[in-house]
Amino acid sequence: MRRRTILLVTICAAVLAGLLPPITISQLLRARAVEAEQQHLDEYARWTLLRADRTLADARKILGRAEALGRRDCSREHIAGMRAIVMDAQDAKDVGFFRDGRLACTSLGMIERPIARPRPDATLSGGYRLALRIEPRLFESQPMMALGHGDYAVLIQPGQLIDVLTDSHMTLGIATASGRSIALSGPVDAGLLRRLLQPGMAREDDRHIFASHRSADLIAFAISDRDDAPGRNGKDNVVLFSVGLGLSALLIGMVIWFSRQRLSPAAGLAIAIRKREFVVHYQPIIEIATGRCVAAEALLRWHDPDGGWIPPDSFIPLAEETGLIAGLTDLMIDRVVEDMGRLLRADRDLHISINISGEDMENGRFLPVLARALKRSGIAASQIWLEVTERGFIHAEAASAAVAAARAAGHMVTIDDFGTGYSSLSLLEQLPLDALKIDKSFIDAIAKGAAISVVTSHIIDMAHGLGFHIVAEGVETAEQEDYLRGARVPFAQGWLYAKPLPAREFEAFLSGVRTPGQPSPRAGRDV
Repeated sequence: MRRRTILLVTICAAVLAGLLPPITISQLLRARAVEAEQQHLDEYARWTLLRADRTLADARKILGRAEALGRRDCSREHIAGMRAIVMDAQDAKDVGFFRDGRLACTSLGMIERPIARPRPDATLSGGYRLALRIEPRLFESQPMMALGHGDYAVLIQPGQLIDVLTDSHMTLGIATASGRSIALSGPVDAGLLRRLLQPGMAREDDRHIFASHRSADLIAFAISDRDDAPGRNGKDNVVLFSVGLGLSALLIGMVIWFSRQRLSPAAGLAIAIRKREFVVHYQPIIEIATGRCVAAEALLRWHDPDGGWIPPDSFIPLAEETGLIAGLTDLMIDRVVEDMGRLLRADRDLHISINISGEDMENGRFLPVLARALKRSGIAASQIWLEVTERGFIHAEAASAAVAAARAAGHMVTIDDFGTGYSSLSLLEQLPLDALKIDKSFIDAIAKGAAISVVTSHIIDMAHGLGFHIVAEGVETAEQEDYLRGARVPFAQGWLYAKPLPAREFEAFLSGVRTPGQPSPRAGRDV
């Protein structure tokens, strides 16, 4: 009788538990998702404004150089001087000289039928004139804009101002301080655009979430649809409610099972860390020119006794969300020292790369832990490289201090999965990094004619220019390796060479491709 009573009470409780949490959680998730999306948009609006201001600043420099030519005759020397200025510029398409209010010549040559100077749509600080939607006769392209000063004007594609890589569905835009739209990355309702450009505008309405940033001359904004943000679709409430009703019938068995097993994913992860259920596999990093294995990336693997192997993309985000990532980092350090200590002591030119979370990199908590482990094992600090994804550098000032501390301790620091998140050229320039890893998505695009393949060459050139080591991730074909060799990318990893290997299998692999004692190249910056 007591068993039946308990079972009935459990069923009733399960029904309530199946209904109430989805309703409450759906509202909470909606509010948190809106807040997170607003912060996300705010970052992209700020980055867009920085890019637009930098583009206009470059255009001002071009105008200054043109005026410094001191010519008004449209001679060959005059035109050649303007052409040299344009060739040195990144964003300018042409520069032209006006005589008596009409275009007389450009960097491309004389104008047979002079064109009247366009009327400015806005006057920027310093007396610069901005004319929008110019349709140049010498270019077959979409309308451009012209920035003028004195007798010269520079042609710029408006899209250059919003050329910011985004990782989600959003619309970016730039407008003048007076509210004239300059460039949009997608369609925007005219009424919404007018409201968005007004000072003190709210950050959301019934359909949209948005953010804006202002400078002396420009307004940058980012817009997303509320329904596009994960977990913010109103239909989710209905789904969660329906799932809750279905799950209520299963909760009795789940309660019994969870009472004997792990009560939640977070609790299960905490128990797994305490029981040290994790192992490390090592993916070789190959020197392309010689075929030698010069290093390996340490990759954490979780073998759950109840459920087999659990992929890292499941437990790493959970660890970051629940504050357990520090325990995983410490466990990773212990495993690497235990697995690779003998190998690293025997070959001082070999190094192992360890992935560090953004939270750990910002607070630098792991550095003393790593230092103590290395001191006990006799491994040199230079043999342990640190890899941090782009998200780890969102707070650049805090990350920069931790990176400097890591490098001062003797470690080299790599930015991982480059091109997939928040990084920018200015960020790379201000962080004291040693190496850059090109994300697999860019390697996959090699020789496929995809638009992203163009970005790959730019990333490589940029890394060379900054003096970074370059490692290509996810190399799977000889054709990709040939491309990387031709682009002077020194290192690569991927299934073309080997999958991630357990410690003993990596040691066997290493003995087949590496001659002990041969030095591996050092990073382009001093440590």
